[in-house]
Amino acid sequence: MAKIIKWDTESQTIGTSYSFWRIALFGALLGVIYWGLTVLINRFIDSISISGNIASILVATLGIILMLRFRMAQPLIVAVAAGASLWGLSQWTNGLGWIEIIAWSALLYGLVYTLFSWIARYARVVPVLIAIILIIIILRITIVL
Repeated sequence: MAKIIKWDTESQTIGTSYSFWRIALFGALLGVIYWGLTVLINRFIDSISISGNIASILVATLGIILMLRFRMAQPLIVAVAAGASLWGLSQWTNGLGWIEIIAWSALLYGLVYTLFSWIARYARVVPVLIAIILIIIILRITIVL
């Protein structure tokens, strides 16, 4: 017996129902939560860098849970990449007013989640990981300079 394979349906690797504004809003909300957790943890630890790093881990965990709930593509890769890209955000915004810190956190988290979820919508994991690792390396080098 011969098996009929429809090639036009098997080659579709990018989802069609993808909403950038929803992802950006989701990331901005996580940015505000990041700020809140950083302030809360800083009251107990009294070190802005350590409290920001702890908040990054908690926000990445929360992001994974919420992305699973919203059925977004590859939530673990997106959350880890966003956490690695924005690691040390509390040190970058240290000294700004609290409204500016909230605005920058929301903006950066919104942009990062939009970027990485756009890349992660591709079904093959290896090209996604290579692209995301290259972007993270470029971002971290740019931040250091």
